[in-house]
Amino acid sequence: MTAEPLSAEPLPADRTRTDPSPAGPAPAKRLTAVPPVEPASPGSPPSEPPATEPTAAEPVVTEPAPAARPRAGLAEALVARRNQLTRAAQWFAGTEGDPYGLLLRAGADDPARHEERVREWGPLYRSAPLDTWVTAHRVVAEQVLTDPAFDGTGPDGTPVGLDGLPLRSELLSLDRATAARLAPLTAFGGPLLWAREENCVAQRAATYARRLLEGCGEHFDLAEDFARRLPGPVLAEQFSLPDAAHEEFARVLPDCRHALDGLVCPQPYATARATRTAEATVAALLARHLSEAGGGAGADTARAAAVLAVSAAETTAVLIVDTVRRLRARTGAWERLTADPALAAEAVRETLRTAPPVRLETRTTRTETTLAGTELPAGARVAVLMAAAGRDPGAPAGAAPLGLAPDLHFALSAPLITSIAGAALRTLAETLPHLREAGEPVIRPRSPVLLAPARFPVAKRESTPCAS
Repeated sequence: MTAEPLSAEPLPADRTRTDPSPAGPAPAKRLTAVPPVEPASPGSPPSEPPATEPTAAEPVVTEPAPAARPRAGLAEALVARRNQLTRAAQWFAGTEGDPYGLLLRAGADDPARHEERVREWGPLYRSAPLDTWVTAHRVVAEQVLTDPAFDGTGPDGTPVGLDGLPLRSELLSLDRATAARLAPLTAFGGPLLWAREENCVAQRAATYARRLLEGCGEHFDLAEDFARRLPGPVLAEQFSLPDAAHEEFARVLPDCRHALDGLVCPQPYATARATRTAEATVAALLARHLSEAGGGAGADTARAAAVLAVSAAETTAVLIVDTVRRLRARTGAWERLTADPALAAEAVRETLRTAPPVRLETRTTRTETTLAGTELPAGARVAVLMAAAGRDPGAPAGAAPLGLAPDLHFALSAPLITSIAGAALRTLAETLPHLREAGEPVIRPRSPVLLAPARFPVAKRESTPCAS
């Protein structure tokens, strides 16, 4: 696992955007430690920006109101600055010893240590530096994920970019009412998925998994060459996309990999913008081809497909890699799986229970409510440490794995995630029984939600000693 590099990150020079310009949060208080805050580049807006900016160096664009271009460019810079300040606040919170801040810093240390510190503080811990309530307790987590007093990740009804929060995924910033409306569209055999049952998806995923493995050399990256390349073609087939769209969809979808982490941890600004562009490309491709195939599919159908795809792709990849890693780390576990590949589904369920791919979720209170004996006002932010809650020793006996959250985007994609991951693991066990690690795994920086692998080098066979 690697710590986040302390590289500088310039503010955007692009002034052709039309994003609004809400006020950013107040800067975090200054401490002696130096966080990895991306310094502003020359030309960044001052703390009290003027109403207009010089426009001589701006590119020529065709917009209905050229006079608005300086203000739009300023808005883009303010969003970038908000990302910087939010990231700085998270870093300072960790410097002060706040366990939630340390989790969001996503450094090289084991996050389970900080998760257990949150548990030690009781059923509900308040991260004062980040103004967030945090829980690692199973019962409290279930209340947050099911009680109607809690809803999506941002302020009620406020569009992304106008809510004072950092730049993040628009597709994954939906509320519960929207998710409940879209979820039936993604049911097996429904308007989007041609497979009528989960087993059919698993069979098709296994077919694509074998093709990918056949194309891998003796040494390959399990994360990049296999796990991230598998969801795209499986989903493209399920959406019945035409052959011409398969390649583009499968190529662009992995570029949305930062979307889930970006919901709570501001990504480098260039990364955040690239993710936004990839999301827009995926959404436009699905809207175009689903409309052509379905005689004019509605906006909800296209949106449901995009939400499903973006929420499922990286989550599935992380679940595959994490399950392989956990099995390889336990003596005899991988060998038991290769002897009986039917155990793959159970291995995936065990990973979902003890080390789910999505380690934390956030919700916002829509009304005043009581949580773990604490009165919370409307607008309070609550973080659920999903991995810690899943292994809570105080959980009710026989409780089902907490796994993926039952609401929001995973209400659309959870069944596909587990199905594809199970099929991938079974195929690996059947075709590569001697799979082994071939290098040090690396965790992606700024990935507190997924702890996503940047790389996971493996070899298809055990190494053979040279003959003496």
